[in-house]
Amino acid sequence: MDFDELLELLEIDSPDEFAYFEHFAALVECDEEIPYELFYRILADVEAEILIDMTDNYFEDILQGMPDDAIEVYTLISTIRQALLGLAKNSSSREERIAYADELYKFRNWYIFDSVVHLTRLSDHMERDVTVSEALSLYRLEKLNEDSYLYDFTDCLDYEIDEYSISIDAELDEVYEEIIEEDEDIYEEGLIDREFPVIDGDFREEEEEEY
Repeated sequence: MDFDELLELLEIDSPDEFAYFEHFAALVECDEEIPYELFYRILADVEAEILIDMTDNYFEDILQGMPDDAIEVYTLISTIRQALLGLAKNSSSREERIAYADELYKFRNWYIFDSVVHLTRLSDHMERDVTVSEALSLYRLEKLNEDSYLYDFTDCLDYEIDEYSISIDAELDEVYEEIIEEDEDIYEEGLIDREFPVIDGDFREEEEEEY
């Protein structure tokens, strides 16, 4: 696969257009080998806030579509999600963006190619092995009255996650603090009485009683 073919797969004309959930999902879930240098080239200049949003939404979609008893793999994918979000929040330099791309590329290889889930079809007890991605796709199809399976994720849990520090988003905290301060200012300036706030309907009723 060359870069033009990757852009065509993502249905964009340049990396500048890589900004939506569909683009992120197509990049992760492509069942063809994507050379790392092309994978990184797509992600290299995406704005951090957009990267955070796409990462968060994609993993939330995965987690919402998992079997209720798949607790261990749910916990694993949740941890991968948090690691990637931490990397995305701290990806302003080239080295930091490479760290994010490395971790996402590792997840993609595990999710699409390397993981093994043991399935047993309930209708005839036929067994087969699939990847995590395939297993979750089949689980979603069950809701459309397709075949039902037992899912054994035991052998797909061997996934090493490096310990990354997930920093607090200081800017977001400042925004919340400003909102709280503005609310307090409104009360302090006398626009709203904390103990006896005036409600339009009550004020009108008092006027009518005077007449």
